[in-house]
Amino acid sequence: MINIKLVVPRKGYIKDAMERFEEFILQEARDAPEENIGFQLEEVVIPTDKIHKVKVDADVIISRGLVTKLLKEHNESIPIVDIPVQGIDLIRSLVECKERFGRKKVAVIGAANMIYGVENLESIIDLPIQKYILNDITVSDRTVDQAVSDGCEIVMSGLNTNKYAERIGMQTMLIETGKESFRQALVEAKRLAIVSRIEQEKAKRYQTILDHAYEGVIAVDLKKRVSVFNSSAQKILSIYDKNLIGVPVIGILNKGKFLDLLISRNDFQEEIVSYGTIQLSVKKAGIFLKGKKTGDMVAFQDVTGIQEMEGKIRKKIYSRGHVAKYSFNDIVFKSELIGQTIETAKLYSKADSNILIVGETGTGKEMFAQSIHNNSNRRNNPFVAINCAALPESLLESELFGYAEGAFTGAMKGGKQGFFELAHRGTLFLDEIGEISPNLQSRLLRVLQEREIMRIGDDKIIPVDVRIIAATNKNLMDMVKNNEFRADLFYRLSVLDLQLPPLREHRKDIPVLAEAFMKKIQITDEAKERLKEEEWEGNVRQLQNFCERLMVLCKDQEINVLDVEKHLPKRAETDRTYVSEKERILKALEKHHFHKGKAASELGMSRTTFWRKLKKWNIETF
Repeated sequence: MINIKLVVPRKGYIKDAMERFEEFILQEARDAPEENIGFQLEEVVIPTDKIHKVKVDADVIISRGLVTKLLKEHNESIPIVDIPVQGIDLIRSLVECKERFGRKKVAVIGAANMIYGVENLESIIDLPIQKYILNDITVSDRTVDQAVSDGCEIVMSGLNTNKYAERIGMQTMLIETGKESFRQALVEAKRLAIVSRIEQEKAKRYQTILDHAYEGVIAVDLKKRVSVFNSSAQKILSIYDKNLIGVPVIGILNKGKFLDLLISRNDFQEEIVSYGTIQLSVKKAGIFLKGKKTGDMVAFQDVTGIQEMEGKIRKKIYSRGHVAKYSFNDIVFKSELIGQTIETAKLYSKADSNILIVGETGTGKEMFAQSIHNNSNRRNNPFVAINCAALPESLLESELFGYAEGAFTGAMKGGKQGFFELAHRGTLFLDEIGEISPNLQSRLLRVLQEREIMRIGDDKIIPVDVRIIAATNKNLMDMVKNNEFRADLFYRLSVLDLQLPPLREHRKDIPVLAEAFMKKIQITDEAKERLKEEEWEGNVRQLQNFCERLMVLCKDQEINVLDVEKHLPKRAETDRTYVSEKERILKALEKHHFHKGKAASELGMSRTTFWRKLKKWNIETF
């Protein structure tokens, strides 16, 4: 609904205004039935001397003569339509004046736009006419006095002027607005209202965009008055006054380089400047319309805010897969050995130093790495894992450090971020670190020292904040001695060492692990004891795979010792294996002075299994 306000000095000033408006609406509906625009007209009475104090809320304002002039002086935002006083309106009023008062000299007093050319009607109507231009309502009394001095007997003007004339005994005639003139004003008001509404929608759209932009934006006109001051600008600069538009920017911003940049004559600048206690990244540009400068604008961001936004973006993007799924609560154990290992890992997680996890294949190195990340202060940031043995050197290098556009044939447009960038403020897990080449060892060492990377094919330095957790199943110290691994890199990685024991050293955990792996199927105690007897050279991973095989191959809801025996992997039992197990039993017996219970407990065997092993290896006890 488009709201039109008719502003007049008294009620009924425009004769039959509402009836004429209704006629106009009906005629418009007949002439343009496809238009679906609602209009309403409201008459607002404002005395002429009060116009500068009253704010009118409307899509467009209609008024006449001096009222229009005053409204335009005090209102720049709402379109104002002046009801024209056409020649026919003046002729009608003058003819009526002659009929009522005879052939007397008439003073026609009004705004220039109302009585333009009225003196040319003198010979047509056969009536003496004196024209007086009234630009200021405060001098209307003096104008009437001047007309009296000039011999005028009748005053034809607006409401206020006529009131004074009547008080001093003059005869008066109101200049009436004709039906045609009012209709013409309504047509123009409709056009302006539609254009204004379109412009308001545009302005609102742009303002919404500006208010939701991350950058602060301030624009000024050539007089350095604010024309744009978006929400981000207010937030960054801690300025929350709602009435900033039209205010000189010098009275809003603190003195300093930022203000100097905005009001300087340079059309384009890009700098880092201080404003109070914050650092701003600022871009300044001139505003031009058809080649003519109309103002200046600055777009800026708080440098700290840029870093925070970068972190949020990285977090949203990198969480697509780069997440640590496991925590210490997910580690299944019963033995004191794993419990102690977990406690050590928890202590490590609270530090921010690099960690080297050493353990045989299948001991759960990545699970511990993820648990450390999720127990650290970096838990809300990315956990990025890469197996250094799974990729050739050239591909591993591009994955770790990223590359610039055009760095090599097939490089992605725009380049690609490497895992170090992806893991910014988080954790980078380098599995099988012992497999990387000497060249990559050198690059990795530099990253750990400088905390910055350079993409392949680029010359830009990118700072990174990454905690490294490396893992290996090799003896890196031996590799260092054999010149296969850099000593300085080893010491950088192994600030904190975490040794993961093989499964054979914590056999007490085998039954609870088997139960966890076979949640939907029962497993007998005898079957669990049989599982404890195996060596599990592949450690927990091998045990998990074997449990999965049992669940697939065994159709019953309970797995017994026969099922275990049947599906255990066939191994060539070499003499070395025999000697190894026999030696372990003998050492345990000697350690505990041939106390079979204590020896069985150390080996993680039940008494029944221990007796069976003694019989198997022909070991006699006394």
